[in-house]
Amino acid sequence: MNFATNLPDQPTLTENKFKETMRENLRFLKSLFYLTKKVFML
Repeated sequence: MNFATNLPDQPTLTENKFKETMRENLRFLKSLFYLTKKVFML
């Protein structure tokens, strides 16, 4: 019974993980862009 109820939750968990990873990548790219901009301003 528990296994059957857990099945629909799996895609949402992986989706949240995917969104979280994308958010982290976006944050990383923004900070990288910011740093490169700072370096070129010097």
